[in-house]
Amino acid sequence: MYHIGLDAGGTKTHAAIVDSNENIIFEMINGPGNVTVNYTDARENIREAVKACLKSEHGKYCEFIVMGVAGIEKGNLKLLLEEYLNNEFQLPILLLNDAELAYYSTLGNSNGILAIAGTGSVFLGKNNSDIFTVGGWGHLLGDQGSSYDIGLHALKLIIYEIDQGGIQTAFSKSLASEYKLYHSSHIKEFVYSSSKAEIAEIAYFIYKLAKDENEHALNILELAGEKLASQTLQLIKRLKLKSPIKIGCRGSLLEKNEIVQTCFINKLRQHSVDISPIFNDKPVVVGALPAWKSRMEEN
Repeated sequence: MYHIGLDAGGTKTHAAIVDSNENIIFEMINGPGNVTVNYTDARENIREAVKACLKSEHGKYCEFIVMGVAGIEKGNLKLLLEEYLNNEFQLPILLLNDAELAYYSTLGNSNGILAIAGTGSVFLGKNNSDIFTVGGWGHLLGDQGSSYDIGLHALKLIIYEIDQGGIQTAFSKSLASEYKLYHSSHIKEFVYSSSKAEIAEIAYFIYKLAKDENEHALNILELAGEKLASQTLQLIKRLKLKSPIKIGCRGSLLEKNEIVQTCFINKLRQHSVDISPIFNDKPVVVGALPAWKSRMEEN
């Protein structure tokens, strides 16, 4: 049995024909698919990616389509996109947000929590038919513990020192030198002219300082791990999950930053009897089949 899985995010849309053993038979990468950024462009990128799959030699064997689309829960965008896609394609379509599809690609149909921490952060948990999220509010309202949050925290430390009479600590001096942030005007210009991703990139510089045992850098990263753990614990409590609890980890901070990762896991284990962290690098599109099966079981 073949099916189409599609992961539409802020930077790209990844569509793939997948078999029942999670093997990708055909795939296509297209432009951004976050429907809150530019609905029309995202919709067309999604449509073209699915069409490419269906036009391939394997397309005629596909039985359904599962899409994880960033921003789909805002306003009536889900209804709009569902109506549009149902008019375009004959196959049954299951439309989810991108975090939910990522959950199924990491944990399958089992109960647990997926923690995603990269530029932003969001946490999605499942306990049988109950599915809840914590976070995912975006960088202006939330994204606690994310790379963006780390970068902003570091910039605020420089601001604090400037307000106290001048940059003093080795940490702030290193950061100011790296990004040419010697005066308040430099910081304002940098923050208000930079994208969310550019501010988030500061987290990697902080990671390098932490590897050289800079105390301030270590503290910032450990605080991020604690923030991520705190939100995960909120979700565990809300879902009333029982041990052992599977915790899927995705995103650069939890997959590649061992300082944040270690603090995150240790904090969780302080508050839970049995936590089982799960790391995998499966493409998000392979979550399509378990997501489809889960929805069919509910119905």
